[in-house]
Amino acid sequence: MTGSTGFLGNFVLRDLLSRGRRVVAILRSPLAERRERLLQVLNEIGLDARPCLESGRLVFVEGTLPDALPEPAWGHTDDILHNAASLELFVNGDPQGDPYRTNVEGARAVTEWADRHGVRDVLSVSTAYVCGWNDGAIAEVFHEPAPKFQTDYEKSKWLAEFMFRQWSRQPGRTLTIFRPSFLVGDSETGYTTQFAGFYQLARLVGVLKQQFHDPNNGQSTYIPLRIPGKPEDVQNVVPVDFVSRMIAEITIRPQYHGRIYHLTNPRPPTNDLFKRCYEDYFGLHGGFFAPPDEVVGKCTSAESLLWDQYNLLTPRVVHTPRFDTSNAQAVMRDLSMRFPVLDQERIVMLFDWAARRNWGRSSSNSRQIDPARLGHPRRPHDVASEDKKP
Repeated sequence: MTGSTGFLGNFVLRDLLSRGRRVVAILRSPLAERRERLLQVLNEIGLDARPCLESGRLVFVEGTLPDALPEPAWGHTDDILHNAASLELFVNGDPQGDPYRTNVEGARAVTEWADRHGVRDVLSVSTAYVCGWNDGAIAEVFHEPAPKFQTDYEKSKWLAEFMFRQWSRQPGRTLTIFRPSFLVGDSETGYTTQFAGFYQLARLVGVLKQQFHDPNNGQSTYIPLRIPGKPEDVQNVVPVDFVSRMIAEITIRPQYHGRIYHLTNPRPPTNDLFKRCYEDYFGLHGGFFAPPDEVVGKCTSAESLLWDQYNLLTPRVVHTPRFDTSNAQAVMRDLSMRFPVLDQERIVMLFDWAARRNWGRSSSNSRQIDPARLGHPRRPHDVASEDKKP
């Protein structure tokens, strides 16, 4: 397995080990330091992995993508789960650097390693947004010809899929592709180590409240803020524990291999629901939706706090594709799985967890945002029974 130290990788490794799978996890140098950190994170999300180490069901080896994958001193390898990725949205000056180096050259390295060592089953984590600007329902198929992409990240993941597909065309090889949408925290606890996108926007809304709040004018602060987008449009965010469980369940069952799976939200939250969540949580009102081209680049001082980095914060707000999930739904029916719906209570729970950790920012260089002080009435998170994992 590659990418076990990433946000999604932590949960996937936990779920594979919990289901009895033996895993060889490739870690960067220094191996001892990264091993201890990974064991600590696994413990935080509910698994004491040290017994797995002692029994040999978990093996850590040192290696890096794309140029230093280890030789298989651990013995035979049944399959490769490739989860390592660069999440950089755009090339930063070096066209040979990330995200292309890790995502494309990394895929090449994995296929070459598989060929050298006789591995014929590869499972790879991609992204739902390899669809680019395709319209309509996005099928669980390879997208050819290459669509128009919004980011270098999307293009790099499409190129990686193309490379894996070329590899899989040889007889006897099996390729499985997982395509999650935007990941958020654990649907049961809120746990996350990734605070971009969804969380970054929430943090900035908190900053907006702090800057414009008048303590002599009640708990709810009026800010006539234009919100780029339509209220009925959706944001396809998906809890990390659902995605990790699907990857683990499919990985350990070869009958599900050889397909593409959209691991997306079948009932994604609307922009209007997010607006209500932000207003209720931070104690704001006065926001209203407007066409993006009337807002972006033409912001008031309040709006500029949120939308000056609009393209980085919400790159999918204009293009919101609908993802077909037929393959994923078939697995869920077989395993009696339910999707953890992201209603307002769950979104509040995600906000709470992130706010307690200052939205992933160091307390030494940023002010703590306290939702209680901002007027948010803390409520217990009550998950409906039909949304719980069986």
